[in-house]
Amino acid sequence: MNRHAETEYRRYAAVLREDLRDYAITRVKRPRGKAVIETAGARGVLRCSVRNLCPPKTRDRHSGYGIWIVGEHGDRRIPVHAGNIEISEEGIGETEWSFATGNVNGTGLGIDSFDTLEVCVCTAAKHLPGDRVLVGELELEEANIPEEPKMEKVSPFGTGLPLYQWWKFYPSYFNDLIYNPLAHSNPSDIQAFTEACSDVFSNFMTGPVFRGHQLIGLQYDRKGTVKFLVHGIPGRFCLRDQPYGGDTGYVYWHPLPGQNYRAGDYGYWLIHINPLTGEVVFPKRTTKPPDCEQCNREDIKG
Repeated sequence: MNRHAETEYRRYAAVLREDLRDYAITRVKRPRGKAVIETAGARGVLRCSVRNLCPPKTRDRHSGYGIWIVGEHGDRRIPVHAGNIEISEEGIGETEWSFATGNVNGTGLGIDSFDTLEVCVCTAAKHLPGDRVLVGELELEEANIPEEPKMEKVSPFGTGLPLYQWWKFYPSYFNDLIYNPLAHSNPSDIQAFTEACSDVFSNFMTGPVFRGHQLIGLQYDRKGTVKFLVHGIPGRFCLRDQPYGGDTGYVYWHPLPGQNYRAGDYGYWLIHINPLTGEVVFPKRTTKPPDCEQCNREDIKG
């Protein structure tokens, strides 16, 4: 969370689908659920409801179910226990859990670092989940972003992509350039970029939690002259996350630090634009993503 977090409100939601078919209350009624996370300033609350789960007492092999939110830091998968959930005789359960938005459960990570919610079987070791019964991706549904700053200079790729500069922004502020850090650039460059991409910005829908923002970038030559304007949309390395299937020019993908070109890894889909003509250009080799069905996070969460 940034220094303006005290004025922010965000709402995330996850639709929970069945992941393991051993825990349904009956063969006909399959487990399902929904989770909502709301944050306001430094505090947040998670509410989760499930149904059609087999009550624990009818199973000798486990003592109940717990909620975990899962994030990644570098190559590490970080599950955080968000409490247990009691299941009634009818297979219904609800739970609520409060947390600090900037340091979730002492991990040092903000809530934006977590993208998955899981309902798992409890184990003897409280911090380790057992069988994953339900799972869902957290998605940003609503955000009340503070008035300032409109844009923030960032380095999303670390030492990757040299000769680029990047700014993070929220799409709702795209048309307000009062605080635009690109203001020192050629005004005609910004106008061309605006005309070329305004429809894309206004129509794009956010996905998992890490997609609550987008990027504007400048690519320079070695003399410091702007070569291209760049727009970045967060997305995984998979066909499902490629904006418009690449038809509008988002054909190059670059991973975040610690990620690679593996199915499901996290990064940004980028489009390059000629600042003089406003036309989409292709200075890099096209990155072909794997098919959606190959996008399985389990093979990289070791």
